[in-house]
Amino acid sequence: MKGIKILVTVAALALYLGIIGSVAKAQSDVTQTFTLKPGWNVIFLEVQPNPRDPVTVFEGLEHLESAWTWLGRESVAEFIQDPDEGLWGQPGWHAYFKVDETDFRSKLTNLFAILGNQAYLLKINADAPAEITWQVTGSPSMRKIRWLADSFNMVGFHLDPESPPNVAGFFAPSAAHAGQAVYRFNNQSGKWEFVQDQTATNLQSSEAYWVYCEGSSTYQGPLRVDLPMNDGLHFGASLTRLTITLTNLSTVTRTVSFDLSGGIVLYFREYDLNEGYFTWRPLEQMPELALQPESSQNVWLEIHREQMSVGLSEGVAMITDDKGIRIRIPLSAERIQ
Repeated sequence: MKGIKILVTVAALALYLGIIGSVAKAQSDVTQTFTLKPGWNVIFLEVQPNPRDPVTVFEGLEHLESAWTWLGRESVAEFIQDPDEGLWGQPGWHAYFKVDETDFRSKLTNLFAILGNQAYLLKINADAPAEITWQVTGSPSMRKIRWLADSFNMVGFHLDPESPPNVAGFFAPSAAHAGQAVYRFNNQSGKWEFVQDQTATNLQSSEAYWVYCEGSSTYQGPLRVDLPMNDGLHFGASLTRLTITLTNLSTVTRTVSFDLSGGIVLYFREYDLNEGYFTWRPLEQMPELALQPESSQNVWLEIHREQMSVGLSEGVAMITDDKGIRIRIPLSAERIQ
C-alpha cells in the first residue's frame, strides 16, 4: 500500500525527583504513519497506543466516520467483499463511532479499546482531503495472532516496508495457510479482491488481509521469535540475562540482524574461537546470524546497568532478516543506584 511508512523515534525525558541528583528516563516510541483516503481504509496497527481508548487514539483524525475491527473467536467469519454492504449484525465485528449528538450511531459503539497487532477498517468522510496523514505512537506490540480455525481471519504481519516477502513465500512453512485464499483490499474500488498470483504479490507493511486458516494454527510468520515474557524483554531491577530464541520455519537460510535504540545497554554472548571461551560484546557489534533452514538459535542478552542512567530506561530491539521480516521488541530495565 503506497504512502505507508514506519518511523522509529526515541524521546529522552528528564524526570525531576525533588532530591539531590535528577533522574533521566529514556523512552523509545514507535510511530506508524498512515496515508488515508476518503472512503474505506484497511490498516494493521503494530503499536499499542497508551491510553488505548478510541476517543484518545482517534482524537486527531477529524474526518473519521467510524472504525471497525473483527474480534471473532468463536464463530466463522462472514466474508464481506464490499464493506459498504454493511457490517452490522455480522459475527465478531466491533465498531467505534465518533461522539456526535446528532448521529444516533455514536451511541452504538461497542469497540472500547484500540489494540496493537490488530487490523482495522477506517471509514473516512467523503468531504475529507484526497490524502490524510495520520500517526499513531506507542510501544511495539507483542500480541500474537489468534487464528480462528476453518475461517477467514483479518490480520496483518510484521514486515520490512522496504523489501516485504511475497504471499506464497510468507505462508509456505505453514500447512494451515500455504495455498489458502488471501484477499487484499483495493483502495480504488473500495472492495476486497482475491489474490490470484501469490508468488507475484508482495505483502505490505501496515496493511491487513483476509487470510483463510485451514484447521488450527499458531503461525506468526516464517521467522519465529520466542521470548521468556509475553510483552517484551523486561529486566526490572534484578534480572541480568534473558534469552531470545529465533526459529527459521522456512526451507531457506535467513540472515538475521539486530538493532538497538533507546536508553538500554545490552551485550550479547559470543564464543571466542581463538580463546576458547564465551565473551560479551555490545549488541550494536553483533554480526549477522545465518539461521539455517528449519533450525533454532538462542541469543543471550545481558543488561549493563552501570552504563545506564539511574531510574527506569526503555528501548526497542529490532530484528530483521533478508527475506522481508521485521520484528520489534520493547525493552525495559531499572537501575537503582
